[in-house]
Amino acid sequence: MQLPVSLWIGLRYSQSRKGNAIISFITLFSIAGIFLGVMALTLVSSVMNGFEGELKKRILGVLPHLVVQTSEQAADDWQARLMQRHASIALISPFVEAEALVQSPRQLTPVQLQGVEVDQLPEFMAQSLILGRWQELDNGRFPIVLGRELAEELEVSLGDSVRLSLAQGGSYTPLGWMPRQRLFTVTGLLDTGSELDQVLAVVKLSELQQLAPQAPLQWRIQLAEPFQAPKLSTLLSKQVDFTQVRDWRQSHGKLFAAVAMEKAMMWLMLLLIVAVAAFNIVSALVMMVTEKQAEVAILKTQGMQNYQLFTIFAMQGMSNGVIGATTGAIAGALLSHFINPLLSMFGIYIAGGIELPVVMNVSQILVIVCSALLLTMLAVIYPAWRAVQIEPAEVLRDE
Repeated sequence: MQLPVSLWIGLRYSQSRKGNAIISFITLFSIAGIFLGVMALTLVSSVMNGFEGELKKRILGVLPHLVVQTSEQAADDWQARLMQRHASIALISPFVEAEALVQSPRQLTPVQLQGVEVDQLPEFMAQSLILGRWQELDNGRFPIVLGRELAEELEVSLGDSVRLSLAQGGSYTPLGWMPRQRLFTVTGLLDTGSELDQVLAVVKLSELQQLAPQAPLQWRIQLAEPFQAPKLSTLLSKQVDFTQVRDWRQSHGKLFAAVAMEKAMMWLMLLLIVAVAAFNIVSALVMMVTEKQAEVAILKTQGMQNYQLFTIFAMQGMSNGVIGATTGAIAGALLSHFINPLLSMFGIYIAGGIELPVVMNVSQILVIVCSALLLTMLAVIYPAWRAVQIEPAEVLRDE
């Protein structure tokens, strides 16, 4: 297959190693800059995706994605109808939450108390129990499951007793106002790997309702994709079946907004590196156009059209961008895949001995490559336009 003459000349120029050494150096520098920028952007994006995924799994895997309270007009089978209407809903279960103080023989600390049904726990929460069994919440009398860090702070373990005190439902006695209190036995330890381990305590739903009768019965809605909660929350708030609808943004929205902002800023800063490298192509191509003026003038006198001349130098610049972007994406993907073994090889360890979470998104990598090529395309417009403006008579007059 024979290439058009403009593409053939452009590729020939891009592959040529003869001529001005400064032009060759600037060209190699621009390719290296695009390569490093795309590689870094691929690696950082993959690691940030991993961190966001871990936060989503560990925090939103335990917290309710949506919490609703039903109105008196709600039908008895509203759960089944809601799950049929919205395929993204994975689980609907009764749920009560309250704030309480938990006291051990040595410590006193506030906790976030959840009352749940054992057979309707979210999947990640059910898998996060490291000691004990969830079934003991149903079998024992006043059992409680504590977050691992909370149990360490209270200096308690399985079989120890802790006292729960709730401000809701307290009463006045001859000794003054007294909160509701109950002794619970620790039957399990929960490790989600998130900040919730410091404050979370889980008890049986019916026992929390007895201890805090003023706490309203709510319904936990877990979604297959937690980030769809805001959209579904807006839809449910318009239905008469529900008197109150709230999603995870009320408690942890700022955290995930900060992560999203950090991802955007990292993307912008690394993309600026790619932009600087891409616009180095401008210098190399302008110098190339100046060096090739005589050849351009000869091509024009032989009848080459302006768009063909534009294609010659645009192809030369774009070839540099394609080489840098594709090799950078491949290197970034390989580095992302082997980042943890490489860190171990160089003796670099993260606190806690955990591995960097890495999630490579093919569509995101394609967007990175296309962004680099778009910046390169913008960079080649001016030098290619300069080549088109060359007047053969002016250049060849003194030849």
